[in-house]
Amino acid sequence: MNKDEKAGLWSERIREFRFSGQTCSDLCTEHQIPVSTMTYWIRKLKQEKISSEVDKEPVFAKLPSESEIVMRDTAQETAAVSILISGYIRIEAAPSCPPELFQVMIRTLKENA
Repeated sequence: MNKDEKAGLWSERIREFRFSGQTCSDLCTEHQIPVSTMTYWIRKLKQEKISSEVDKEPVFAKLPSESEIVMRDTAQETAAVSILISGYIRIEAAPSCPPELFQVMIRTLKENA
């Protein structure tokens, strides 16, 4: 059995152990595996997983800017009404917003802003 096959076998045993609900000792007794061997493979595979995750290069995704979103929504006629107050408070109302709710929001802003 080569190194990859052994790792695959132990990975499957560890997965079985985690889903079994048994203690490590009980599972090892049932399968006639030394507890020290089981804990060795748990540590080894965990360390390999951590080191493989560290080696991965980060992937960056381009997010649209606010102006790109506004342009896209305007082109699709789904633009929301945005109200920015003093740079701290931002209120957006989608086109599906009921007119009554929008009127209440505007009235409340007039009274409290």
